[in-house]
Amino acid sequence: MKFIYLRYFIFLPFFFLLGAPLFAQTTITGRVVDPTNSQPIAGATVLISGTSRGTTANDKGQFELSASEGDQLQVSAIGYQTQTVKIKATTRTLTIELESSNIDLNEVIVSGYSTPQTIQRTAGAVGLVTSRDIQRTSGIHLQNFVNLIPGVKVEMRTVAAGNRIVIRGYGNQTNFNGVGYKAYLNDIPLTDGDGTTFLDDVDFTNLSRVEIIKGPASSSYGNALGGVVNFYTERAPIGKTSVSQQVMAGSYGLFRTNTSIKTGSDNTSLNINYGHQKYDGFRLHGTSKKDFLNITSDTYLSQKRSMSVFVGYTNSYDLLSGQVDSLNLIVHPDTAEVAYIANNASIKTESARAGISHNYQFTDRFSNKTTVFVGGQIIDQPFAAGVNKTNKFKFGGRTVFTYTNDASALKPTFSIGAEFLKNFNYAKGYGLSNGILGALRSDLEVQAMQYNVFAQAALQLAPKLTLSAGAGLNFVEYGITDMRASTTTPAYVNASGYKRFDSVLTPRVAVSYQATDNVSFYASASQGYSAPATNQVVIAQTGVVNYNLRPETGTSYEIGSKGSLLTKALTYEIAYFSMAVTDKLIPQNFPATPTSPAYTLTTNAGKVQHNGLELAVQYAYRPGTGAISLIRPFVSYTYSDFYYKDYKSDNNGDAKTINYTGKKESGIAPNLLNAGFDLEVRSGFYLNGTMMYVDKMPITLANDHFAKAYTLINGKVGYRSALGNHFSLDVYVGSDNMLSSTYSSLIFLNLPNPANNRPLFFNPAPKITFYSGAMLKYTF
Repeated sequence: MKFIYLRYFIFLPFFFLLGAPLFAQTTITGRVVDPTNSQPIAGATVLISGTSRGTTANDKGQFELSASEGDQLQVSAIGYQTQTVKIKATTRTLTIELESSNIDLNEVIVSGYSTPQTIQRTAGAVGLVTSRDIQRTSGIHLQNFVNLIPGVKVEMRTVAAGNRIVIRGYGNQTNFNGVGYKAYLNDIPLTDGDGTTFLDDVDFTNLSRVEIIKGPASSSYGNALGGVVNFYTERAPIGKTSVSQQVMAGSYGLFRTNTSIKTGSDNTSLNINYGHQKYDGFRLHGTSKKDFLNITSDTYLSQKRSMSVFVGYTNSYDLLSGQVDSLNLIVHPDTAEVAYIANNASIKTESARAGISHNYQFTDRFSNKTTVFVGGQIIDQPFAAGVNKTNKFKFGGRTVFTYTNDASALKPTFSIGAEFLKNFNYAKGYGLSNGILGALRSDLEVQAMQYNVFAQAALQLAPKLTLSAGAGLNFVEYGITDMRASTTTPAYVNASGYKRFDSVLTPRVAVSYQATDNVSFYASASQGYSAPATNQVVIAQTGVVNYNLRPETGTSYEIGSKGSLLTKALTYEIAYFSMAVTDKLIPQNFPATPTSPAYTLTTNAGKVQHNGLELAVQYAYRPGTGAISLIRPFVSYTYSDFYYKDYKSDNNGDAKTINYTGKKESGIAPNLLNAGFDLEVRSGFYLNGTMMYVDKMPITLANDHFAKAYTLINGKVGYRSALGNHFSLDVYVGSDNMLSSTYSSLIFLNLPNPANNRPLFFNPAPKITFYSGAMLKYTF
């Protein structure tokens, strides 16, 4: 018996040694980053749940902490949503990505003018929509969440297509797609080489963030007089694996599903999302069907290297109801244009794009981010008087080198970069009447290319004063080959040619003053340009090429302030700008005749003055105890004093030329007011309400027709909670246009119906609409 006890005592230390790893602590080294730009989040708090042990990330977002297997790290930062990460036995290095919140937005890092930094320290107006803002709505309609940004208005032609974004008056110069701004999706340009932005193949429900630089951004982004829109898709949380299914149904045949698989290790993440959407719409001949597949991956290869990959595919089919005049809108609000129905007018799109971004931190002070991409689209579009068939292929890249030195008294920041984008467009146009294909009208091969080089610098001249300056040198060129030239009679006018616009130098200078840690002021002067799009240079309906166009140019002056008050519960942003635009592109619309279809001819004939005031304020009350966890009211206001300074119907200078000088700019509402209210309860219930007011606005150059003012009230109520250790549930019901307002989300500007001189409107639904849905997620 003594021998047995002795044997136990001999082996007892070995049992302790074997069991030691179960209780031993390991030193974890990690970093906290913003997933959309891979920038470190300095000052992030890292705590071990249930204990008082923790640490704070340094200015590089790096931290070191002792933890045991099974511990859960709670990571938080001002302006970002708290993330929980479980420590595994194999965890030694860890990357933690924090998604931005919709509270304390001034602390969120944004792309800015080529050098990422917080909104408060960006010397310019930047609007931000986060995943929390998108979740306040159904997520389907871009206008329901982007329009909350002052100075920005989204307009859409159908229930799920034809979106165009208007930034400080730019983006609605054509009745189709958008011009005057640049748009990117995960750093991949959505804007074509000719400056046209097509958004019908973007899955808005899969977005996690929208950043909008308001005002000229040509010093860093090239062809961007109005501004820049950066879309970012959802990411998978690092270190977690989950499967989720979302189903939504609503009025007028709305049906939407999202199926997501998200998986990640300690330093990688992969998000695969498939979305299916069907929407009949309120009007006749307005059905929409869309399928989306998005794949997003982040890999943190080391403390110095990270890589992001995006692959997207879209197949969409949107019937077009056309536009009705203002009288028919009232009498028959659900009607469709007869010619559109006869030709089965629609937009059929198949689109694919892929891009890879690589970040490399050479030293603590020197870094590079490079993105390369490729994409293509096939578009088949019958309309009232014909059909256009277009195949597009584009590729390019963008690279930025950045140097920072916070150890120096001046804290210099320098960046230099370049961007290249080229399109190959093969476009054919045919006559079409009552669905019967007619003669070939145009057969063009268009090579559109834009490229720019840019440099930015910032110096801290005093402890609270920073001066920044930069400039871009921008190039745009088009090569046009008319494939009909060799197959038609000698009398045919060959539309082939080559157009290279003169290079445009666009400087920008800004000064910012950090009055306190939470309040800043800035002033800036910048120039920008917007080159004519190929649909303005090439008149596809007639096969004529307009070679005499010049880019629009503008000079903008802006002052503003951003800050947080009342212990950062109250945040605000205010900006006033004045921009003069010259060589304004004017569309001249010509109705169809027995021998030719309707077409639009563009000319440089105008000068426009844009003066505007933008204000955004929100208050977030977060009680530490009690049933309510958040009360958040917010309001945004836009005042636009836009008028024609020297603007004519054409530059012919003859008796037929009409002078519109002094008139208000068409398509711009003088006042936009948005307000909202969020309520969240600790048990999981939530309530979101939004009010959008759009003022009466002129819709013709002569200001003889106006669109009436309208107000939209939207609301959503739901319950969001965890179900045990693995499941989580979100169920909700919502309603849009609760006042049943009759309004038009997009109006064909400067195009009165020649038959009765009444403007043409698109009417989405003059009745209240409802939707409901649920999302169930299982986390492994």
